[in-house]
Amino acid sequence: MKKIRKLLLIDDDHINNIIFEKLSGFAGFAEEIVSFISAVDGLDYLKELQKNEEEPPNIIFLDIRMPIVNGWEFLERLSEFREAYFNNTSIYMLTSSSDQSDVNKAKNFAIVNDYLVKPMTIEALKKLQEKHQEQIIEGEK
Repeated sequence: MKKIRKLLLIDDDHINNIIFEKLSGFAGFAEEIVSFISAVDGLDYLKELQKNEEEPPNIIFLDIRMPIVNGWEFLERLSEFREAYFNNTSIYMLTSSSDQSDVNKAKNFAIVNDYLVKPMTIEALKKLQEKHQEQIIEGEK
């Protein structure tokens, strides 16, 4: 299966980011992973990509509970400048919260593709990779 070209991971837990990167490697999930422990840094990165007309990430994995700017605020700020540039970027909430109110809130954001509860597994990454491939094929039709 073809790897995801570029992935952005935003989670304030550095250890979770390392584990995710290792799992991604084992699953053959992504060619390039860019990770930040701050949503503000993630937003700055996306703005810089857009400004320089560089390739946007294919997928963003976003934690909810983070200091300063949480996942919900990240989504609100991203929607302010998202425009067509990030239309083909899939966003997945990746969180330890299984709270139904968080799941419902994620559904209210049209730009969120799915809500995933940690820990991430190799099997879950492979299913996402397959789903992403199907979306690309559908988009080309």
